[in-house]
Amino acid sequence: MHATNSRGRSPAFLQPQNGNGHRSSGYVPGKVVPLRPPPPPKSQASAKCPPIRQEARASFAFSPEEQQAQGGSQKQKRHKNTFICFAITSFSFFVALAVILGISSKYAPDENCPDQNPRLRNWDPGQDSAKQVVIKQGDMFRLTSDATVNSIVIQDGGLLVFGDHKDGSRNITLRTRYILIKDGGALHIGAEKCRYASKATIALYGKSDEGESMPTFGKKFIGVEAGGTLELHGAQKASWTLLARTLHASGLTYGAYAFEKNFSRGLNVRVIDQDTAKILESERFDTHEYHNESRRLQEFLRVQDPGRIVAIAVGDSAAKSLLQGTIQMIQDRLGSKLIQGLGYRWAYLCAFFSRSV
Repeated sequence: MHATNSRGRSPAFLQPQNGNGHRSSGYVPGKVVPLRPPPPPKSQASAKCPPIRQEARASFAFSPEEQQAQGGSQKQKRHKNTFICFAITSFSFFVALAVILGISSKYAPDENCPDQNPRLRNWDPGQDSAKQVVIKQGDMFRLTSDATVNSIVIQDGGLLVFGDHKDGSRNITLRTRYILIKDGGALHIGAEKCRYASKATIALYGKSDEGESMPTFGKKFIGVEAGGTLELHGAQKASWTLLARTLHASGLTYGAYAFEKNFSRGLNVRVIDQDTAKILESERFDTHEYHNESRRLQEFLRVQDPGRIVAIAVGDSAAKSLLQGTIQMIQDRLGSKLIQGLGYRWAYLCAFFSRSV
């Protein structure tokens, strides 16, 4: 046992109080021996395995030639990795560029389509039958929906374009009494290189005794004066005609037939053999200027043999001096009903078999 003396500096050893002075062997009075843990035993594995640093140092102990070869190989690997990274980056860039260009080209406006002009402004005049619209210089409108107005005048560089959609879903109906285009004004519905895919309808409404009458054109019209432009280009469709008898691929059964294109004012008449397609008679009747020409036409039709093909076409105009008796003769001998409403400079063409009355 030990205790601290009064000064507290060094331990004081005391004699045991039990009276026996037994001490273990090796005991030295007044000496303190520190205790240390025994060293760990050397295992067989640690004795056999060299240190890692030494092993690493030993494994990379190459000759100068081998070090140079290994350095060249690592350099080639670095170049190869750099090339692969550059190739992947370039490929990704071009793919992204192609996608961006594809998207931009898809939504880019087509310069051939008038409704895709970026300077156009959407125009929706609504439904107002009293509204008189004047489209002038600086006005560039794209009609996007149905509309009703009293009249439309396009002049001084003004522009009106019907909106369209590629799938043909934008159908627009414009109702007005008249449309007048003049002095640099323009109305476009499609273009020659960009056909209008949707359905555009211009309805001219009103009675003949309503509204103002415009010089040259009248009351209900789509008129183009000097300097005006009207472009109408819809979907191309196959033309057709109604035949009263079979027309073979080689022409008429008994021969070919060619019709002259040089028409003069009045009613131009051709009498054609129904079997050989030969032109038997060719006459012109100026029923625009002379009443006697109308009477001469009556007599001409009266003497035609039944079954002959009689073709009549208007040149310029033929209605001014056309007598009612002549109109009735054409209806009776040829069966034409449209001749009754023939007006000034109206187009008219008919071809019928002559019949007896």
